[in-house]
Order: sequence, then C-alpha cells, then structure tokens
Amino acid sequence: MRLAQRERFPLKGAGAPRVDTRDGEITLKRRTFLTLAAGSVLAACSGGSRMVPPVVHWGEEGLRDGAFLHPRAIGVHEGEVYVIDKTGRIQVFTTTGELLRIWSTPRYDNGTPTAIAFHDDRVIIPDTHYSRILEYSPAGELLDEWGSYGSETDRFIYPTGLRRDTAGNYFISEYGENAERVHVFTRDHVFARQWGSHGTEDGQFNRAMALDLGPGGKIYVADTANHRVQVFTKDGSHVITYQQHGGQTLKYPHDLCVDEDAAVYVAEYGNHRITRIAPDGAFRFLGMPGRAAGAFNAPRGVAIADGKVYVADTDNHRIQVFPVEAFA
Repeated sequence: MRLAQRERFPLKGAGAPRVDTRDGEITLKRRTFLTLAAGSVLAACSGGSRMVPPVVHWGEEGLRDGAFLHPRAIGVHEGEVYVIDKTGRIQVFTTTGELLRIWSTPRYDNGTPTAIAFHDDRVIIPDTHYSRILEYSPAGELLDEWGSYGSETDRFIYPTGLRRDTAGNYFISEYGENAERVHVFTRDHVFARQWGSHGTEDGQFNRAMALDLGPGGKIYVADTANHRVQVFTKDGSHVITYQQHGGQTLKYPHDLCVDEDAAVYVAEYGNHRITRIAPDGAFRFLGMPGRAAGAFNAPRGVAIADGKVYVADTDNHRIQVFPVEAFA
C-alpha cells in the first residue's frame, strides 16, 4: 500500500472561499469572455434557463493548493467535497470550501480521471487514460489498483464513470474502439457482463462519459456525443431515453447524478448549464454562459448531497454550490 496524501492547512486570504450574499462577479485571472457574455443574453432570451446566486463558491485558476486547472470530476462523501482537475490532483474540501488535504494520481501526462465514486469507505477513481481503476482510503492511501488496456471483456480502453451497488458490484461506463459499453464486475473484480456498442440506437453509445445508479436499481448513462441520457435495468435492458423537452435539447451531457426521487441532474458542457430532468421527462435549467456567480463555462462535473447541488464549473476553474430549490 502507498500513501499519496499530503496534508495542507485551510486556505486563507486571497484563496479562501467566498460565500455569496448577492449576485455578482467572481475574481479569476483575467480572460476575454465577450463571446460568453453575448451567449448569456441569447440564453436568457431563448433558452429557458435562469441564473441563481450560489450559496457558496470557491476556486481560481492555478497550480497552488486550493486552486484548479479545469476541475473535471466532483463527489461528496461524508460531508467532504472531492475534486479532480486536469493535473491529476484530488483535492478535498469542506462543504464551504476550506481545503483539508490533497494527493495525486500516480500519473497524469496521458490524461486525467473524469469521475469519482465512494463505497465501503473507499474513494474509487476510474483512471480514464491509464485503463485502470484506482481505489484509495479517504486520506489518500492507495489501497488497490486493477484493470489493463484492451477491448476484451475483462479489460478497459477508456473507463469513465463508475458506481457500485449495495452488493458491491461495479458498473463502469467506457469508450474507445470496440469499447463503447457499460461493464459490470463483481466486488472481486471478476467480469460479469456488459452491454452496448458504437451507434445511435437504444442501447448504443457514442462516448459515454458518466453513469449513476438511481432508485429501483436503474442505471443512468450520460451518452455524451449522442447528446442524451439513457436509462437501463441492471441487466442492460433499455428503459427510456431523455434527450429533449419543450424545444430544448441536451448538448454534450458530460456528467450526471440521480436523487432519491429519480430526478436526474446533468452537467451540459455544450450548453453551459445544469439541467434537472424530472421522472416525467420535464426539463428545468440552471445557469447560462459566463463568469458571474451562477453562470457556467463548460461544466463537466455535478454531484448532489444534503439538498445541495455541487458543480465543477470547469473552464471557470471553480466550484459552485446551489440549493436544489434553485430548480423549482
């Protein structure tokens, strides 16, 4: 076993989290956002989306502890927020943005993970561009590493999303040549079954980037480049597809999470918003393109915990947190 964790003190001063009491701008490194601002006007007029100030937000662009370079994955476990960015760092914060600890994946030069999951007090990361699964303790100790490159049933090309059910089985979304599929492994990492192929039909995928387990054992898959969310039973039978509602269409849904009422929260990096899909298929939207508090720039991660929605606002290099009531 290896200890990868490096303790850090909570951030103070310029890097400390900022709690919003009003709508406004976040201080980031200066960039040109005229195109995004113009997009905000269009979205406000025609997209059916709205901006709501986050209850808290934190982060800025950079390599120092507590800063981010394109945060890609986010998860909440036992009151702590785990964030992975393009440097391969796993940074752990309180729910109000104080940095607690930090460690890194073994390598990141080929690319970085796109998801994070939790089970039996383990932090489980599909190390996408290294075709393997990494399992850590919450303190950052590497406990297990498994998987290898290949399109065979017991191997991975690019594993993306991951969840475990109550029996400990692993459900893993994946993409790559001859590997557009959902994999199922037992708790002992033995291949059980798979479904999917490349295409646009029900049960086919085009770069499935995330999955989650919902009520009744349903499997929800972000079929990203097909611009849709597909729902399956645990044996791979197709149940329903969510793609459009009321003239609005999903655009590159990169991550999703499902609440106890079977509502799906989707991070659409193509539409710069978070979309809530009700069980009846109705869409409600939060955010629009921009850098102001409540706006997004290509969000790629979303998580829900304790009545709050946590968003990895990827190209704004920050985390934003909203009450679920923001979608009411």
